[in-house]
Amino acid sequence: MKKTFLLIFLFLPFFALCQEKGFSLINNVKPLQELLAANAQKTGSISSDFLQEKNMKMLQDKVISKGKFFYKKEDKIRIEYTTPFQYLLIMSGGNITVKDEGKTNKINARNSKTMQSVNHVMMDCMRGTVFTNKDFSVKAYESNKQYLLVLSPIDEAMKKMFSKVQIYLGKNNTTVTELLMQENSGDYTVMKFSNIKTNAPIADALFFIR
Repeated sequence: MKKTFLLIFLFLPFFALCQEKGFSLINNVKPLQELLAANAQKTGSISSDFLQEKNMKMLQDKVISKGKFFYKKEDKIRIEYTTPFQYLLIMSGGNITVKDEGKTNKINARNSKTMQSVNHVMMDCMRGTVFTNKDFSVKAYESNKQYLLVLSPIDEAMKKMFSKVQIYLGKNNTTVTELLMQENSGDYTVMKFSNIKTNAPIADALFFIR
């Protein structure tokens, strides 16, 4: 269960910078909120590859993992680690199911405030509803090519886990291209998405573990 809990947080990537170089603060976020909502309405599915880097103070080398990511409207997410280990995580209908070393475990996110918040953040990224998440305060920035949303935890349980979450969005279609998470310990995780495809057919069977 400890490994399961850790990996759930590993796919929420982040850096501890208040404002990265090249980004300027967006004072009026309403147009961006409307753009995110409009694009989310037009997006029925997302699939991509991902590369995840886990940076820990106690280790000199980065822990690098690779895998596949799938999202299907309204609330289905599949995160499949393929390298260097095989690990599968599925979010659907408020439940989280994981498969590790051939063993399957189901977690009801509604029974845990922390799990519920993790589930909420992931769905917000896909639905374009980050600004309405009551567990975080959100500031928005922009560069020539990207938007950057910086989430600072308000919820006490989330404050104990990490200090900041950053979400990078492409300006062309506001698809998430990178996620970063800064933990209170100083460790951080970065998740980068590539080969992103939107509205390609995705079978419902991908979101079930047998």
